[in-house]
Amino acid sequence: MATVVITGDAKIFIDPSAALAPVRYGLPPHQVELEALDRSVSRIVSELADSDVVVVTHYHYDHHDPGFKIPVEHYSSKLVLVKDPVKNINVSQRIRASKFLRKLREVGAEVRVVDGQVVTYGNTKVTFSNPVPHGNSTKLGYVLMLRIEDGGDSISYSSDVEGPLTEYAVEFMCGTRVAIVDGPPTYLVGSAYRQEEVEKARDNLVALSRCVEVLVVDHHLVRDINYVSLFRDVARASGKTPITAAEFSGSSPNLLEARRRELYELSEGE
Repeated sequence: MATVVITGDAKIFIDPSAALAPVRYGLPPHQVELEALDRSVSRIVSELADSDVVVVTHYHYDHHDPGFKIPVEHYSSKLVLVKDPVKNINVSQRIRASKFLRKLREVGAEVRVVDGQVVTYGNTKVTFSNPVPHGNSTKLGYVLMLRIEDGGDSISYSSDVEGPLTEYAVEFMCGTRVAIVDGPPTYLVGSAYRQEEVEKARDNLVALSRCVEVLVVDHHLVRDINYVSLFRDVARASGKTPITAAEFSGSSPNLLEARRRELYELSEGE
C-alpha cells in the first residue's frame, strides 16, 4: 500500500513501508519474497528522499518502518502527518507510535496529528477521516483514510479498512477520480473473517466503483490467489472492473505471498 501522490505543490508519500508475513501456510518467507522485499525497500527509500510530505495512517509495520530497513534519517526536515498515537489506538500500536515519533522528532521531522483534519499544502488539500476500525474488529486498532485533491484531480486511500465494511468509508472515498482500497482478507474466511463480511465488502466495492473513475483494490485481497473472482462479482454488478495496484502502475500482478507454498514446492523440485 506504499503510495506516492505528486501534485502541483508537493510529493506526498503515504505509508512508506513494506513487510512480509512471517508465516503463511506454515512457511516463512521464501527467498524470492525476501529479494522482492529488498527491491521494494530500495524503491521506497529512493522515493522518500525527495518527498515533501509523509503520511502514516497507522502503526503496523507494513505501513510504517521505525528503522528496521528504512533509516529514520530519511524523514529529516519533512512534514509527517500521522494517526493520533494516544487516542483510538490499541496497546501495541501505542507503544510502536511512541518510539517511532520520538525518533522522527530527533531527526528534525515536523510531526502533526491529523485525525479528522484538513491539511493544505499550497493548493493541495488533504482531508483525513475520523479514525476507523482496522477491519471487522477494534482489536487491531484504528486507521486513517485520506483524500488528496489538487485542482480538478483527486485520489482517495483507504489504508487497512479490510473491505470497506462501512458506508462511512464508501462515502468518504466516493467522488474522487481514483480510489485505492485494501480489500477484504478473503484468505481469513473461517478464522478471523466471515463470509457475510466478504459479501458486505463486495457490495460496498460495487457502490464505490459506481462513484469513482478508477477503483484500485489490493493489499489484503491479493493475498488470495483467487482474488479475481471478487473482481468479477464487482464488475458484473457495477459494469466496471477493479484493477490491482500493479495494473494501475502499468505492470502485472506478482502474488508472491499467495504463492508461497508453490514457491517452496518449485524450489524443492529444482
